[in-house]
Parts: sequence; structure tokens; C-alpha cells
Amino acid sequence: MTIIDAINVEKRITTLDRPIDILKGVNLKVNEGESVAIAGASGSGKTTLLSLLAGLDIPTSGEIVVDGVSLSKQTEDQRARLRLGKVGFVFQNFELLPSLTAQENVMLPLELCQKPHPKEQAQEILTKVGLHHRLTHYPYQLSGGEQQRVAIARAYAIKPKILFADEPTGCLDTNTGDAIIALLFTLQHQLKTTLIFVTHDLNLAQKCGSVYVLEQGKLHLKQDT
Repeated sequence: MTIIDAINVEKRITTLDRPIDILKGVNLKVNEGESVAIAGASGSGKTTLLSLLAGLDIPTSGEIVVDGVSLSKQTEDQRARLRLGKVGFVFQNFELLPSLTAQENVMLPLELCQKPHPKEQAQEILTKVGLHHRLTHYPYQLSGGEQQRVAIARAYAIKPKILFADEPTGCLDTNTGDAIIALLFTLQHQLKTTLIFVTHDLNLAQKCGSVYVLEQGKLHLKQDT
């Protein structure tokens, strides 16, 4: 079953000099439980496309349907409600709240979704990502890899239908990055989550079921995966 359908999506921004077409006629269909990588050089528009697919922004033209809902027909508040409890995010820079412990960072989306027993659920997912001994530590007390594990635990805590990851290993060394990617895929398979992430690393991208390359605003399916 299709969970994301992007149809002839275009994104244009206007600068002082001239308009710039970031995305041109992008089409993408993603099925439930699928893993999809969007690769491309820095500045190719990968993060812009991810933001559109997640409903954080709207396209200049075209249509994006997420879980049966056309995002362009929704208000910003409606799109936020659609994401709540259905969508998780993992960012390159972790985006943890510095004033909260690892446990409290993971509890936050659970509390926003009014899930029962958020403390116990946070402890369970943090144990699953190997951080049972770091529950009360603050982000500044954690390594980069540990911070990203907290971010992954936070994203998966609500058992989202879709998880978006934006260069999730960009701030990590190779060995730590490999471990983070393995963890992402392990949780994806366990929870049957649809995983979409952007990366400039084709070797990493090819771990996904489908790989697309974004070049000059156009999205192409990479055939030799």
C-alpha cells in the first residue's frame, strides 16, 4: 500500500536576483514498510524534498499525498496534527533539547501524543538502543554516537508509520555511523516503519530497498542497486 505519493512536485524560491528552481517535476511513490534513500550532492535539494514529503513545507506546484491525505489541502496546523504520532525525524545535528536528560528527550513526543506510561516507554526504547546506563545524562555528557542513539530512540518511541532521516551519520565517524545505520534498519524492520533518508553517500544509500538520485532538481531511480 502506498504511504507517500509525490506527483510532479516543483519547488521554486525567489532571490533578489532571480527565481531558482530547486525541484523540477519530482515524482516518487513509497510503499508502507519500504526503505528509500534519496542521494545527491550537497545543495542538490535533498533536504528540501524531505521537508516537503514530511509536510514541513509545501511545494510551489504538484501534489504530495501522505497516508491518504493531500498535504497541499491542509493548513499548517492540520499538517502538524497529521505528523503527530505518525512521523518521526532524525537529524544530522541530533536536535536534542540540552536542558533535558536522555530519558526526558525521549519522553517528550510520547507526552505530546498522550501515550500512557511515557517514562517506562522511554526507558524501554533507550535500553533497546543500548543506553540503559545513560538515562539521566544530558546531551553534553554524551558522545556524538550516543546523542544520535537518543535521537533515534526519540523518533521511534511513538512507533511512527514513517521515519525521515536527514544525513543521520553526517556528524559521526565511519565506525559510529555504520553502527547508527545498522540500528536504524534494525528498528525499521522490528517496527515495520517506512524509512526515508537523504545522504550524499551512495554506498550508504544502497543499503536501502530503493535508491533515488537528485540531480539538477530532477529525481531519478538508480537502477543498479
